[in-house]
Amino acid sequence: MGLEEKSWSILGTPFRCLGVPPEDLPDLEALLRGFPPPDAAAETVDFQVEREEGRGLFLSGGGRRWDLAGTTAPLSSHLEYRLVDEAIRLASDRWVLHAGAVAGPRGTCLVIGESGAGKTSLTLWLWAHGGRLGTDDLCPIAHGSLMPEAFPRALHMDAEYSPRLMAKIPPRPSSYPADYYPFPGSVDPMPPVRDLLVLERGPRPEGEVETLRQSEAAHHLQKAIIMNPAFDYGDALRDMLRLAAGCRAYRIRASTPEGAGERAQEILNAD
Repeated sequence: MGLEEKSWSILGTPFRCLGVPPEDLPDLEALLRGFPPPDAAAETVDFQVEREEGRGLFLSGGGRRWDLAGTTAPLSSHLEYRLVDEAIRLASDRWVLHAGAVAGPRGTCLVIGESGAGKTSLTLWLWAHGGRLGTDDLCPIAHGSLMPEAFPRALHMDAEYSPRLMAKIPPRPSSYPADYYPFPGSVDPMPPVRDLLVLERGPRPEGEVETLRQSEAAHHLQKAIIMNPAFDYGDALRDMLRLAAGCRAYRIRASTPEGAGERAQEILNAD
């Protein structure tokens, strides 16, 4: 079956990829396997891979076109990135936060922080210690209801991670794309957000914890939203203030993933 007959629904938008070389199909299907197929009658957004003699490989979709000549990343990961990027651009009924999300004893815990702070490590640590993974990177939050959604993209793990964490993660299947792991969660509904962890790098290995006020929590949530053409600052701020009002919020400073993880577990297990 060619990829022309396959499609995926990402953030409510149906996508289809056409013209993908057969050798790249298995990796692309692996990266997108967590996303459901759209309704058969749904109108899809098509992405087309084209090889032009003497000019190289091109990708078009969403009214844009990219020259893939000289791209070092595999075609499958490039396509997956473009599909997700376009889905975020078209999302009009969800806020998409750059955040990890794990369902715990009280509800969903969001993990946010600056790039490189260790969000993925902390999110996976909480999953490896009993939480249900919703996403390690992008968390959709529905407008109005503020309910979080699972975002089942493959885990992109191409950096150094704690040996204690890696010991708890199942080995990557030998046939799976390099630097990626299968999404280990489910697309079942996530519970309401009840905890927010803002992660920062700090000097103490064991970690420091500071309680955040509602205004501080809303500020961090607002910063985590990925803006798209439908973004409205006032609407976003109102929703993030409501979201912050319904959850406990903490800043964690730790110099090691283990320190951040242990402090986070203490917070989530507290009454």
